[in-house]
Amino acid sequence: MSLRSLLAELPEAIVEGDCDLVVTGIECDSRRVEEGSLFVAIRGGEQIDRHQFVADAEDRGAHAVVVEDSTVGTRRATRVVVGDCRRSLAMLSAKFYGYPASALCMVGLTGTNGKTTTALLVREVLRATGRRCSYLGTLGALDHDGRWTKMSNTTPDASDLHRHLHAIFANGGEAVSMEVSSHALALGRVEGVEFDAAIFTNLTRDHLDFHGTTEAYFESKARLFEQVKESGSPASVINVDDATGRTLAQRIGRRAMTFSTQNEADVRLVGVDIGAKQSTLQIDTPRGELRVQSRLTGRFNCANVMAAVACGLALDVDDEAIAQGIATVQGVPGRFERVDEGQSFEVIVDYAHTPAGLENILQSARELSKRKLICVFGCGGDRDRGKRRLMGQAAERLADIVFVTSDNPRSESPEKIIEDVLAGMFTPANVEMQADRRQAIEQALLVAEAGDVVVLAGKGDEAYQVLADSVVDFDDRVVARETLRGMSETR
Repeated sequence: MSLRSLLAELPEAIVEGDCDLVVTGIECDSRRVEEGSLFVAIRGGEQIDRHQFVADAEDRGAHAVVVEDSTVGTRRATRVVVGDCRRSLAMLSAKFYGYPASALCMVGLTGTNGKTTTALLVREVLRATGRRCSYLGTLGALDHDGRWTKMSNTTPDASDLHRHLHAIFANGGEAVSMEVSSHALALGRVEGVEFDAAIFTNLTRDHLDFHGTTEAYFESKARLFEQVKESGSPASVINVDDATGRTLAQRIGRRAMTFSTQNEADVRLVGVDIGAKQSTLQIDTPRGELRVQSRLTGRFNCANVMAAVACGLALDVDDEAIAQGIATVQGVPGRFERVDEGQSFEVIVDYAHTPAGLENILQSARELSKRKLICVFGCGGDRDRGKRRLMGQAAERLADIVFVTSDNPRSESPEKIIEDVLAGMFTPANVEMQADRRQAIEQALLVAEAGDVVVLAGKGDEAYQVLADSVVDFDDRVVARETLRGMSETR
């Protein structure tokens, strides 16, 4: 595409240089720049000002560079000075890739917990209508044919996002169910994307290292609902069991479709039977009563199912397709995922890494336990320290045996992180401390007896561990399987 055509999206930009150049791609990471690329020097987010990489982008062949800082010059590339590089990145990327979001049915999901599971449920609900629906989120990108590809973030930068959406549409896709993180909303990664429906799952303490306050965290998430298309029917799906959800629903007004597992709402849970392998939900909706069956167990999953049901209703999906889509999801990687090697006790791996998330998982695991509940968890380094003591309190209150270990320590000392966790506990002397996560998992499984439940929390489907100087292969599920098999062989 010609640079002149692209710059029609930025009428207030100051341009110095040739506008008749051909742009072959848009990048905000100079390492990915190729001959003909347009490089956008975004700031912030990762504490990096990418203006410092303008020269590198030119050396790699950038034909044009977009900057906010007018003091940053170029040697030969056309320079484009704008007021907001992040917004410009989003607008330019949408134009370059042909506005793919406008050609797709877009469903966005935000919230602290439950986004991944709910997004996959929504994908299946839409697929049950015959629509070719993809998923984008924490697990990566899953196209309508079931092919997975990796993504760098839950919600990628705007250039990558529109590249993914273009590929989805070009391959015959019709809809996208995507997680939209608070970081993405605060950093403008979905700027200019209109959503056919948006879901708010909940808001609990998380990411305060980035947002600073809970209020700022909430306001970032609330931005998603400003990007929902105006239509005759409610398309903002809100959990009113959550206090901030109730605030958001009041703000949105008539455009909100509320759901609840325990309060009055447009879509309300009136009965539930939770079994070991399946749950049956009776749901009161504006159309009447709907009965759905889900293979996602755990009481916390009721809210995820309800969100998907309400979204289906908001998009005018018929009851049969909603029920069929919900029933199709057999499990979600790293979310209340069972590890079964024939042992006499349950082992559950979950991504829970917030106080509320850990509490929900332990409460649901307790319902499966005939005897003791054992919990292994840690907290990430270089992240919100304030939630560490809260997670310690939740684990101590709800589990019988607790192993506090390492998560992704990053640049922090694992032992110091553990000390922060123990500071929230009333009887830390009764807690097992083991900084080596593999050893902590092994010890927890060795003390487990018939009828117990062991919860390995914090990393879920992650297949790595981030240390101070390296990223190493590590998967709780793999470690658990290896340990269980070794235990079986020695008996």
